[in-house]
Amino acid sequence: MTFTALDAARLLDTCSAGIVVFGVLVAGTTSIGRAIWLVAGQAVLLAVAVAGVGFATGDTHLVFGGLLTLASRGIVVPLILGRILRASPVRSERDPYVGPRLSLVLAIVIVFAAAFAVDGYALGDATTSTLSAPRALPVSVAEVLTGLMIAMTRRKGLSIVLGLLVFENGLALTAFSLTYGMPFVVELGATFDLLMVVVAVAVYARRMLSVFGSLSTDQLRNLRG
Repeated sequence: MTFTALDAARLLDTCSAGIVVFGVLVAGTTSIGRAIWLVAGQAVLLAVAVAGVGFATGDTHLVFGGLLTLASRGIVVPLILGRILRASPVRSERDPYVGPRLSLVLAIVIVFAAAFAVDGYALGDATTSTLSAPRALPVSVAEVLTGLMIAMTRRKGLSIVLGLLVFENGLALTAFSLTYGMPFVVELGATFDLLMVVVAVAVYARRMLSVFGSLSTDQLRNLRG
């Protein structure tokens, strides 16, 4: 059975729907462990979408990019964050600036606002009109805004990092939905930067745990003069 461009577009739309659902669930949960695996689920869906388009178009760079996304964002990063979480005495987001119910409502509002803002934009390969996924761009915009909202309303360092990862997943989907693929070297560089950031977070998290016994950013705010 041949995997066509139309099949790839449908796959991209389906994965985009899953990505936005996971983003809303991240915004509405206080469990940091659950949020880690929801963000990992976003990365897996992003990897499947990219690899699917690569298979349909015969672009091996996209296939390798999807595999790289799966390995780094879907496996390595969640394992590192899970290890940090196991070393922390706090496993949930306590007293965020915006409660989980309101965060859930805001995330849903963001999704509908993003869909309304980019309604009518049909994206796809300039030479292949069938390769068009109308949900990809609204979802990517929604996830960028949702990630920023999560990062700005959380107190725990890991929760802030998870918000930034949701933002990064949305940004990657934005670039992909606009261009249907970035050069592999660009994706490789972005992945390397992401891994370096996560490693730096792990180092600082270990230091915060040894000094403050917590990953709460309130402790850092108390150091201001």
